[in-house]
Amino acid sequence: MYFPMDFAAPRCFSRFGQCEFLELDGQELDISNFHTRLIVSPSKEILVPTYHRHRWSLPEADIDATTLLSDLGQLAPTVVKEFIPKHYAERSFPLRLLNDIDFQGIEDGYIALSYCRKKFHPETPMSVVTHIAFGWWQEVDQLPMPTSDVIFQAVLQEKRVNEGIWYDQLCIDQNDEAERVASIGAIDSIYKNARIVIVALDDIAVLPEEERLLRYYVEQYNFSKLSYDQQPNVALSPPLMQQKPLLFSFLERILSSSWFDRAWCAHEMKSGQSHVFMVPCYTPYNDGISTVIRFTGAFFLHLLVLGSEVTSPAPAYHGKVRSLHNFFHRRISSNEDDHLAAQRPDTPRTFISDRVALVPTIAETFRLQAGGNPRLPEHLRRQDANRDKMGIALNASGLPLAITTANPLSRPDIEDECLRSLLLVGLAARDPVALCTTGTHLRLHDGSTSWLTRPTTLDVDSDLPAPPRFSKSLNPITQGSDGRAEYVQLGLVFLELPNRTQPSPNFLAHVSRARTYIDLCIQYKLPGSGLWNLSQISGHPRALSTRNIFIQTLACAFQCGSQWLLEVSSGLKSHNASMLEPHVIDVLLNPLLVIENYILAQDGQVALSRLLSFLSTVITSGIPWASGAAEHSHGPLIVTAPSSQSTYDANSSTQTHGGRAVLFAPFEHSKTLVVAVPAAVKDAHYHKLARSWVLTSSSRYTSSPTQPASWTLHSKGILFSDENFKAALQRCTDRRHRVYGPPAHRV
Repeated sequence: MYFPMDFAAPRCFSRFGQCEFLELDGQELDISNFHTRLIVSPSKEILVPTYHRHRWSLPEADIDATTLLSDLGQLAPTVVKEFIPKHYAERSFPLRLLNDIDFQGIEDGYIALSYCRKKFHPETPMSVVTHIAFGWWQEVDQLPMPTSDVIFQAVLQEKRVNEGIWYDQLCIDQNDEAERVASIGAIDSIYKNARIVIVALDDIAVLPEEERLLRYYVEQYNFSKLSYDQQPNVALSPPLMQQKPLLFSFLERILSSSWFDRAWCAHEMKSGQSHVFMVPCYTPYNDGISTVIRFTGAFFLHLLVLGSEVTSPAPAYHGKVRSLHNFFHRRISSNEDDHLAAQRPDTPRTFISDRVALVPTIAETFRLQAGGNPRLPEHLRRQDANRDKMGIALNASGLPLAITTANPLSRPDIEDECLRSLLLVGLAARDPVALCTTGTHLRLHDGSTSWLTRPTTLDVDSDLPAPPRFSKSLNPITQGSDGRAEYVQLGLVFLELPNRTQPSPNFLAHVSRARTYIDLCIQYKLPGSGLWNLSQISGHPRALSTRNIFIQTLACAFQCGSQWLLEVSSGLKSHNASMLEPHVIDVLLNPLLVIENYILAQDGQVALSRLLSFLSTVITSGIPWASGAAEHSHGPLIVTAPSSQSTYDANSSTQTHGGRAVLFAPFEHSKTLVVAVPAAVKDAHYHKLARSWVLTSSSRYTSSPTQPASWTLHSKGILFSDENFKAALQRCTDRRHRVYGPPAHRV
């Protein structure tokens, strides 16, 4: 079935379940008989059960709060006082629900409202005196309205007879800090147990022409009779939303709501099991009647599926669409009771696993906005917003901890201090990604620089399962301070730098050959991917540096040999890089190959394009861009496992026993740097993490990899290694060292 190109004027039709149009008069809203009441035990535990089994990363990663707090106390004693077991918050928070004052029964459920708070005015009275009749007056409570009158009227229509309504502005005592903190720790349970989460998008308004098109579109399909994994009008040519720009503009308008940029709203959405969206329509005539579009999460998924087919000039558009699509696909496909999804029989089925990783959750949460307590002064409100984000990140990750009330003697809750605390919790939980974050070094409240670096969404591959926790060592990771700066003490395995100790006489020849390859590819304008495209743009300010980094990386590939190239290429298939076949690698690395003739053949151009895509993937994945690094500041470096574990033939590019690896290190420290891998992440299943630490000695006279010493951490990166290197690294023994962050003036 195809959507017709022309359509008639809209007409009234019955409710289809997924998307409907409510005609409401906001002036008829009457909430004078509504009040909140406290739900006591055992009704509270029935409505919001306490979850003893928390989800985190992997099924085998069950972590109880007592053990986690104990390990955190050993790692960082000053941080442990910021957290309490999550079940304390879940049991202590007071549950209040909004309901009619005449309701005398016991609520058997509730709906939860998710919205963007309006600007708070402290002088707004909480109660008003109204005139009844014959000179009589009464004082009634004035409920803080979370949305516009017409949207809240639509929300009330969603409530069933025996249900209450929960929203934070009314159901949490905003003047009680202990209650606010406890509720933050339990907020995921509140939204998880709601029958539906109603998303109020009343900061936008749908245009009349968009409304007319949507009415007709909904009328064409009885969405309630289709199963969730099939979508109408998918894979049309051109895409449906390209044929119908008004449908695309409707989706863009929805995504433009500030609700999608708020940390609390994102957390409430991800905690909910079923969703209903409320969006007002623009009303050109002031007749009191307004239209509200009500649609389910399943219908939103349908719009996202269609929207993913359209190319948008907005850089953030596709990232937002993909993230939302993945979430609603998982949520709806796992909800057997949801029969309101738009589908088509010929649509291919895709299933996405629902997993949670701490570090990407932290990065995503702190990227979003949070307002904090509006009753506080501006500087304290920003710190309170950071604490809110801490609570959100803990809830979303499934760790069994919650934040406790702020202590006036604690470190100030600036953003980097909060990130530091969460990363230390991750280390206590033995999360390997917490050791392998690639952002900038955290700046602490005293002006010093931490050895910990800012988490980013690039630290793990979102398409791969989260890596397992590292094992509990007899020499645990500990953090301390010498009064000048804080440091970490941990086991490190130092790698060999063969081109420094035994320079290969063939390396200059490899560089010259690589330069010929890259220049010919530029001359013939061979297609590649990603960063390679910059080298093709004449006059681009990064064209020269891009060309140089491709030459350097290809020279390292020639030096490492065919087996390294084959195994690394095979491991990068998850990054959408084309795998290089063995026979193609043998041809490309053959020193007798006449590249000037090979590039003229069709097969040669295909092979070289795949090589360029491989190099682009290695460079893009290997340079720690989030820390401010770029192709002009970092270059490829060949390393091997320690000499006691491997051998190295400086005059040969064939595979050695210990294998080889390539990482990207800063040029600035090329003569003094050493490379180490934390012993906690030396096992092969961590090879996709940025586990290579680029260090320099804190004292040029005393530091040695063979003796406990102090080092300065400058950069982290992925090790692109063959299987022999991974195996050799796992066999290596480590020594305990002290690592600092770089000096503050260098950041």
